Amino acid sequence: MNATQPMVTTAAPSVVPGSLTRAADAAAAFDRYPQYQAGMRWVAEFVTQPHPDLGRSGAVCPRLEPAIRANTVWLVALTVHGTTPADAADAGRLLLDLFEEVAAGPHRSVAALLGFFPGLPSAQAAVFIDGGHGLLRPEAVERGLMLGEFHADSTVGGVHNRAFPVMQCPEPMFAIRAMTPHDLLFADQPATPSADRLSYLLAYQRHIGPRLSPAAREGLEAKVSAARQALSSGESS
Repeated sequence: MNATQPMVTTAAPSVVPGSLTRAADAAAAFDRYPQYQAGMRWVAEFVTQPHPDLGRSGAVCPRLEPAIRANTVWLVALTVHGTTPADAADAGRLLLDLFEEVAAGPHRSVAALLGFFPGLPSAQAAVFIDGGHGLLRPEAVERGLMLGEFHADSTVGGVHNRAFPVMQCPEPMFAIRAMTPHDLLFADQPATPSADRLSYLLAYQRHIGPRLSPAAREGLEAKVSAARQALSSGESS
């Protein structure tokens, strides 16, 4: 770098003061954060409803409505000073830490934190959200947390119907929740690179394994062994 050129630094992301609110109280913030209004409408009209293209019965996300009823869903707005995947990953880490604060206690397993980015240009949302998710997902899983990536142009399909874009949301958003036994569906995906798949399965085993029945733990160990074998075969080929 030329000595006459100053080093360019990007400020860290931060929580917008006063933006953290429970979903039950979010309407009071709609005037300041229209993203909350759009997000809660999307939750009510899509996320908590069944859909013919989902590939299974029940709501698109069966966990969110019970969490809303339990008053354990939080919304927050973040300020970011860059639009790269690395900027998104930094913002996501802030959300992971914040989730651990707001979800502390007996209701952690049904809590969720929805993080919005009011100042993010819509043209940059896809690269920001998807790129940041790709960088941060391994870290989130290691912590026993699930990181959801949402934006208006998402093409990420559902587990039961890959052609159904379940992550399309009118506002760019990250969603954080605790890992549950159901998340084996997401940890054990054949299309996931072998190293990542094994890492996810091991994290699932560490965080969820003790809560499983003996039969389920045995089945999980078989999946872990198969993932290790697949990784070993790939490395040796």
